[in-house]
Amino acid sequence: MAQYLDDDIVVLRRDDGVTWEHYWGDPVERLPTGDVAGKMRVRMRGQDGADWEGFIDARTALRDTPILRLSMIDVQQGDGMIIETPGGQTLFIDGGDNKLFARHAAARFPNSSAAAPRIVDAIIVTHGDADHFDGLTDIRKSESDTRPGKALFIAPKRVFHNGLVKRPTSKPGGGRRPDSEMFGTNKKVGAVRYATELAEDPRAVAAADRNEPFDTWCATLDHWDARTRAVTGAPIAVRRIDHLRGDAFDFLAGEGIFVEMHGPISEMVAGKPALRFFRDPPDDASLMTGTVPPTGGSVSASHTINGHSISFRMRYGNVRFLLTGDLNHESMAMLRQAMPQASLTAEILKVPHHGAADFEMAYLREASPVVSLISSGDESEAKEYIHPRATLMAALGQASRGTPAVIFNTELAAFFAYRGTVTQPAGGGKPDRRFEGFERTNFGIVHIRTDGTRVLAFTHSGKKGMNEAYRFTVSATGAAEFARAVVKRSAPKA
Repeated sequence: MAQYLDDDIVVLRRDDGVTWEHYWGDPVERLPTGDVAGKMRVRMRGQDGADWEGFIDARTALRDTPILRLSMIDVQQGDGMIIETPGGQTLFIDGGDNKLFARHAAARFPNSSAAAPRIVDAIIVTHGDADHFDGLTDIRKSESDTRPGKALFIAPKRVFHNGLVKRPTSKPGGGRRPDSEMFGTNKKVGAVRYATELAEDPRAVAAADRNEPFDTWCATLDHWDARTRAVTGAPIAVRRIDHLRGDAFDFLAGEGIFVEMHGPISEMVAGKPALRFFRDPPDDASLMTGTVPPTGGSVSASHTINGHSISFRMRYGNVRFLLTGDLNHESMAMLRQAMPQASLTAEILKVPHHGAADFEMAYLREASPVVSLISSGDESEAKEYIHPRATLMAALGQASRGTPAVIFNTELAAFFAYRGTVTQPAGGGKPDRRFEGFERTNFGIVHIRTDGTRVLAFTHSGKKGMNEAYRFTVSATGAAEFARAVVKRSAPKA
């Protein structure tokens, strides 16, 4: 019978002395022979993805039931998250716009093939900005990589999105496309403009009307669809979802995981669902404090697609997760007004829009998180948006449920090693360039694990054997009580 670690951090030592850390909920096979004084002989997955045999501390507690595991992947500037349910279902929520999500997923789910792909029960693209979904296409590209642990073959059962498909920036006849036309047809009702051409499946939008990331995404969906049909006997269920379509997540209910849809908030215009355009917010302190509703400004395609991110609250036992995409001030306020009975309170908050200044303080206060997760990128000046903003960090401190509270940031969980002075030949008779070289030795990742009452929140560091980890329990009334320290079982020495 499969078993799982029931202590927070457990170190496995192989017979050759190599060690590797494992965490609460990781599967473990206790071997029938080989135990010695103070040591338990086990088989577990190692750093290289292969099965390792070795010893763990004999005092290590084991459990017979799996737990829910959530990981926020460091995709630099973007979002990418993986959820594995106790029953073995897998959800991808966004995937960045580079190879990092695909690389992590390939290492996490090894030994897949075209004939035996990894089943992904749902891919949720919170909204159609490239930094949230273009990196998912790198999973398809990885299939041609022959290096061990680098290729991943998947067969998604479901793909959920918000219905907004971005058009090319330039119009066919030349000139820049206005923001009001970036999602196809639109209609003005009174003072409010709506995007009225919502797609159930982005592949139904003509190729000439899709921007490049969407075009690549549609080709990827076609590629996966053929495999999903072959493996499951049914096509991928590609579906636009909004606040009225919470049944999309019914496949989780059998595991006691329940989802309350919050957004996007759709409205009926000319007899069909539409999404209102949001406007450019004021660039002043009233926005940064999150207290004054943004007014004026012209319609903004970027704020519209961000604000209409798929957002929902997921509950497992006593533990609630509030997942928010790139919600902004205007959409947070609209959500609270349109759904006054919806509760935002959550122990785990995925902070909207990488920690941007465009937030609503009332929304954060109602969420009152114990742990806040920020996905932001230490990447390049071309994609630097000063995320997370200092005002947002201060707001999270004020909105958090109590003391202690935890704020994790993927950017701060990444580490570098100094590699000395590097000389770069300039050529053309110009002097060589000299600069200080650094290598990224650890991409940031934040983990949340829970059995519905107990929660372990942790990340890694640049030093082997060092973690930032917190454990707490959540009562039926939402009271969070932190443990004084996590339990770490060090590797028994020979």
